[in-house]
Amino acid sequence: MHTLDFIVQPGITPRHSLAEDSHFLHVVGRPSRLRLGVLRVYDFAGPWVSLGRYHLAPQHMHPASGIQLYRRHSGGRAIPFGDGFVGLTLVLPHRSALFSADPFALAPYQVMNRYVRGILEACKLVNVPAFYPGRDFVTIDRRVLALVSFEVDRGGALLFEAIIANQRDFSVLPELLEEVDRDGVINVEMLTADGTTCLARELGTRLRLEEVAELLRRGFEKHFNLTFETHALTPLEERAVGAAAHEVQEELWLRQRQLRPELDHHATTRVQLGTLEVHFSIEQNHFIKEITFTGDFIANSPAIDRLEHDLRLCPLEWRAIDAVAAEIFSLPENYILGVGRLRTIADTINRGLPA
Repeated sequence: MHTLDFIVQPGITPRHSLAEDSHFLHVVGRPSRLRLGVLRVYDFAGPWVSLGRYHLAPQHMHPASGIQLYRRHSGGRAIPFGDGFVGLTLVLPHRSALFSADPFALAPYQVMNRYVRGILEACKLVNVPAFYPGRDFVTIDRRVLALVSFEVDRGGALLFEAIIANQRDFSVLPELLEEVDRDGVINVEMLTADGTTCLARELGTRLRLEEVAELLRRGFEKHFNLTFETHALTPLEERAVGAAAHEVQEELWLRQRQLRPELDHHATTRVQLGTLEVHFSIEQNHFIKEITFTGDFIANSPAIDRLEHDLRLCPLEWRAIDAVAAEIFSLPENYILGVGRLRTIADTINRGLPA
């Protein structure tokens, strides 16, 4: 039976939340750690829009509205967060850690399917018939209750993330985006009130963060045969998280992907989770000079970093582009989910070329 740390944090700031996940990703799996990993349940104060790791951030935001943006560690769709929503992060030494000592025992497409079962078990405890139909949503009678995603860092550590609609549902996203993205930079699929739900609606009562956290703890314990120990950060951990928060530089982290005029070629493909977009420039009419991938896909960030790096000076030929992507994603540690066939990458770039 594995033992994990359990942390509950109401009203935490996005910068501190990101820094905690960065810290635990860095230290999880060290021999000096007494626990296998960390399950953290938290919320933010105020209205927020949660961007996936690969979304474009608007150039001009309107903080006077009180609605703010932040960027997750993991990829996937843009969704509402803050008041009325609960976040969950599970950090483990590798993506298969609850199932095998082999990091690659779970294929990438199996990761969310396996770890989401702790959330489904938590819902079952209060007779909420939640279901994971695949991809990135948890639903109840086809109405969206939660989003799940994951990141695997350069050292192989897993961050499984979920955002759960507790007292509000995901249909509030359009009104939030109207305030923070008036230029329509964030390309999202809107969810209607009929297509979404929340725990308060399903239960007929409003749960506090601590009550949701307790349900999640029990769900993960029961399904995975785990033990959780309530954990408060030690002074040493506080200093390490503080150092990580300094490195995060929240504004730079948020704005790492924005529209850049020098990337004057662009194409978009509708994919399983929403969109895959490419923005790139051309050198001497024959080579890719620089390229950025944006959108709703889920991928490990080291693979996307390498893809953007290795495509520089790649010939503007479909086979050459596809060969770069195929080499990168043939490695067992790399994955890109939500885009369909891997050739979608080369197809999308090809559509952005001049006629």
